[in-house]
Amino acid sequence: MPKQEKQLEVNLRFSYGEREVLKNVSFFAQKRELLAIIGPNGAGKSTLLKCMVGILKGKGYVRYNGLDLTKLPAKERAKYITYVPQNSLPEFAFTIEEFVELGTYATGGDVKKALKLVGMWERRREFITNLSGGEYQLVLIARALAQGSEIILLDEPTSHLDVNHALQIMELLTRLKDEKIIVAVMHDLNLALQYSDKLMLLHNGSIEWSGEVFELKEDILERVYGVKAKISTIDGKPILLAALE
Repeated sequence: MPKQEKQLEVNLRFSYGEREVLKNVSFFAQKRELLAIIGPNGAGKSTLLKCMVGILKGKGYVRYNGLDLTKLPAKERAKYITYVPQNSLPEFAFTIEEFVELGTYATGGDVKKALKLVGMWERRREFITNLSGGEYQLVLIARALAQGSEIILLDEPTSHLDVNHALQIMELLTRLKDEKIIVAVMHDLNLALQYSDKLMLLHNGSIEWSGEVFELKEDILERVYGVKAKISTIDGKPILLAALE
């Protein structure tokens, strides 16, 4: 019999006081299927990732191969799941190598391998404060890879990047999905359509729709985003050509 693929299974709720931010958000993810989480501002996308990794304490479970990661101590949980936050400016003048080493505290991961995967090994002695936004994002991903976790969560990995670096990041994630479970919050709908395998659309803390990228329909986007949408196909990939009020 073929070996059964390990699977990430999520069911989470989260509230800030009386305000319910996540309402029984339930989904599966696995290797070889890049899952993009999309939705308007305030939908709960970033909150979901933070609950999954343990930054925020939600109710429910995050199971990997049957093991509930929410029940593990932080250091043990880091062996299974890691989180790449939205691109932010570095605060300290670490070298690239020193910065990536910070990701190995729990697992003793391979810094050299991680930096080679993102193409930054030869520049390892440069200071991260001298990097462009796109280069710094690559280093953030390298730090997550050095942790050695099976699951990588990314919060808007292409935000504020130029086209070249945004495409570079997405190409990297498509290569990594064969080895890792990749879940990424995406603001850019066209990048999500072009590079992900599955989409999950959050709206007001609930899953409005989920499925294969080619199954996404214009009326769903119109209902959630409140704009007229036109989805076409170019080179075999769906693309959002227009979104007009």
